[in-house]
Amino acid sequence: MRPIHASRYRVRMIATSLASTLAISVVGVLAPPVAASIVLALAAPAHAAPPTEAEQVALWASDRDARMAWWRDARFGMFIHWGLYSPAGGFWDGKRYEQHYAEWIQHWAAVPCAEYARQMKPRFVPDAGFADRWAELAQEAGMSYAVMTSKHHDGFTLFNSKQPYSLANPVAGGTNISPQGRDVAREFADAMRARGLRAGFYYSLLDWQHPDAYEMALPAYPKDGHARDHERYKAYMRGHVEELLSNYGPLSTIWFDYSDQVHQGAAWGAAQLMADMRAKQPSILVNNRLFFGLENKNGDYGTPEKYVPPTGLPGMDWEVNHTLNESYGFSAHDMNWKDTGTVVRLLCDIVSKGGNLLLNIGPDAQGRVPEAAQKTLRGVGAWMKVNGEAIRGTTASPFQRLPWGRATQKPGTLYLMVFDWPSTGVLRLPIRNCVQGVDVLGTSATCSFAAKDADEGTMLMLPLAVDPQCTVVRVRYEGTIDPLPFAIFPSADGSITLTPHDATLEGPSIRVERVGVIGDVTHNIGYWLDPAATATWPVAIGAAEAGTYRVQAELACADPAAGSMIRLQAGSSTTSPDVAVPPTGGWQSYRSVDLGSLALSSGSHALVLRASTKAGEAVANVRSIRLVRSP
Repeated sequence: MRPIHASRYRVRMIATSLASTLAISVVGVLAPPVAASIVLALAAPAHAAPPTEAEQVALWASDRDARMAWWRDARFGMFIHWGLYSPAGGFWDGKRYEQHYAEWIQHWAAVPCAEYARQMKPRFVPDAGFADRWAELAQEAGMSYAVMTSKHHDGFTLFNSKQPYSLANPVAGGTNISPQGRDVAREFADAMRARGLRAGFYYSLLDWQHPDAYEMALPAYPKDGHARDHERYKAYMRGHVEELLSNYGPLSTIWFDYSDQVHQGAAWGAAQLMADMRAKQPSILVNNRLFFGLENKNGDYGTPEKYVPPTGLPGMDWEVNHTLNESYGFSAHDMNWKDTGTVVRLLCDIVSKGGNLLLNIGPDAQGRVPEAAQKTLRGVGAWMKVNGEAIRGTTASPFQRLPWGRATQKPGTLYLMVFDWPSTGVLRLPIRNCVQGVDVLGTSATCSFAAKDADEGTMLMLPLAVDPQCTVVRVRYEGTIDPLPFAIFPSADGSITLTPHDATLEGPSIRVERVGVIGDVTHNIGYWLDPAATATWPVAIGAAEAGTYRVQAELACADPAAGSMIRLQAGSSTTSPDVAVPPTGGWQSYRSVDLGSLALSSGSHALVLRASTKAGEAVANVRSIRLVRSP
């Protein structure tokens, strides 16, 4: 960093600190919008050069650890999608739209903005006290923060904006939708803070309504083709964000949505928005969606959507936003609800990999949360009352993967989240440390343990499971955690599963390939262009597990490339003869292929997938390999 840039950082940080200090007294005596303008004037010296993206990204990174401390401790929050789409509930003019994401009903039904507003505004009638009930539900579920949509893609604002276009416009009459005399955004923020939860706002960078917004691929209704002044739209967005920052108390985050390769960063005025946020609320967090890619590092935390990265996102904070059914907005016909056990395991999986879960509710037009969603959340809350210490304030598992569940840790303590309770009551813990004590959360039962040799770790003798979905075993140990080298062990049903992320890949081009972005993300070993390339998995077999295993590989291969010969090998033991990769119809069209049998003795093995020949452009794509012990 050049000295002139360092000096500029110091000037801005001093200005920010001064603005924050003065804002405490100024806001107390002036109306929030007036106080806010004074704070901005103090924080931004006259004639100052506009902020740059590189400077802002670096500035936000400089104090990230301090600002993120509460977030890293919380681990579990509530997402709330609520707006003019809520009265529709996935229907339009009596027609049911099966597409997921009912908040997109305006697009699915190709409804012009004026007609959408005409039909939906009279039907958006929040109950008195709706936000108090949300806050009570979030608290009961064991959540620590909440984020509500302040403006979704349809452009309507749940906060009372004073922007001229929001107050009155020829398209929809105005964007503000709170009932007369109310501000539902304020009701939300006040209710959450009254219950001890932090409140934040989602804000859509897309806008299907504003005449100067970027004309992207959506929505489906006809475009009028007029020229758009994007600078005016950026000013409009900036005004909205300033109002959220100024008028709704201390916020946990602004959760922006969304960017693509063309519309990102400068297209949204990202540098200025980030500078405004720091000037007004120096402790606030910002997600990474001002920039393209759900896993980019240009914000405080990444935002994978409806999927859990198999190995987390090393080197960054991240938060999975997920749904209780399939839709974010209220859907009257989507009954595919997750039950309590599914959500508990999802939460454990995410936290064990170092992430947070932001779990969505989609209230109806009155702000009422569907009963099925409430039931699941209360069930999660009951689990959290017993096991919350394994979630809050923990860090990621020290283990690459465990055959029976997940783990989190605090200094001197491991929390073992057991999904598949061992029928023998014996659980293998792959650490070298001296174990001091073992107990099961939610029971007073005592647990014994015995250290094995250096390659096997410690065996825990456990009572019956407390919760069939996930029972948490607490292990206290001496020193710094010292896990054994990673190895794949047979699961509770005796099978062995080899996944792409557990493999060591050797050879040119071969790599783990990701397919998809949201929800249906899958991974496979791909680009196997050189037949000399290999994939190797470390596997450990106990004496009782030794024997012959049948090998099934989930493969894909474009028809013209079919015919490569492959095998799985463990030392001198191999599936024999080599098997020809069949045509499957495409590189992402998978089928199970029987590779034959493999004999595995007790001990450690390196299972190697090899090709002896290549018939086409690549050998195969491999999604998984499963070994099932023969009777």
